[in-house]
Amino acid sequence: MLPLSMLTSLPRHSAAAASRLALGWLGAASMLLPWSAHAMDDATTPPPGLYYLNYLLDYRSTDIRMPLSNQTLPGSNEVSSRSYVNRLLWVSDRKLLGADYGMEIIAPVVRNSLKVGALGVRMHDSGGSDIYVSPLILGWHSPRWDAGVGAGIWLDTARANSSIAPGRGYNSSIVSAGATYYWDESRSWSSSLLLHYQHNSKADSGFRRGDQISAEWGIGKRWGLLKVGAVGYSHWQTRKDSGPGVFGDKSQTHAAGLRASYIFWPSKVMLRASVYQEFGVRASSQPAMQGKLLEIMLAKAF
Repeated sequence: MLPLSMLTSLPRHSAAAASRLALGWLGAASMLLPWSAHAMDDATTPPPGLYYLNYLLDYRSTDIRMPLSNQTLPGSNEVSSRSYVNRLLWVSDRKLLGADYGMEIIAPVVRNSLKVGALGVRMHDSGGSDIYVSPLILGWHSPRWDAGVGAGIWLDTARANSSIAPGRGYNSSIVSAGATYYWDESRSWSSSLLLHYQHNSKADSGFRRGDQISAEWGIGKRWGLLKVGAVGYSHWQTRKDSGPGVFGDKSQTHAAGLRASYIFWPSKVMLRASVYQEFGVRASSQPAMQGKLLEIMLAKAF
């Protein structure tokens, strides 16, 4: 369920992809990963084939919201995360339940930093992050709409020994469903919605991050091989965090932004850039960030 259909067939507008970033409070191992809330980033599954995607994600925030009060932490503070993500997607030419069937794996590398002026804290960490594996992606297509579902798991494979370590210290199971609707026969105008439900396992410390629902949306216009549009995302916790000494409300995050992509047809390569501004952020048992995200994606069809 990725924005790659134009690489091998007539263009289909990609669904809104978005990301969020989460940071555990000092001493509560978590991770700064803009894609950690979900995996599939499009409601349209590409045609059968093998696809490689490389992402650069740069997240920055100077607005740290505190638990309970949700007030901005005073002083000079900054959170940043730069992520390099390798993603391999395969879609079979065989059908399952009348749908295209696929699977994927994601392997990120991250560099995180945190500065809290009021506490005199300056931290940096980097390394390979948790790996995502999805054995099930299904996509259905018609002239005026595309739909898809999928399931996968973020595996606890990375180091999680600090608040900004590259790993989170727990597994996360994800199920997703979405659809793209085309408003004209040429598929030049489209709108899309993609939903994710994420269930988190318990960390060794006893902390469990509450389950979460994410919604990603997009409205776009295509001119030949160029597409532009508005995108956004929202995340809501459906359950509160739990564990020893854990307190706080359910978190939420919202963002809106712009996206542009272009297909280099002879080489079957897509270049895409997206920018997001977060708003309406609320903290849970851990501080929450409200910042900006830049995403640059390069995709190659084989």
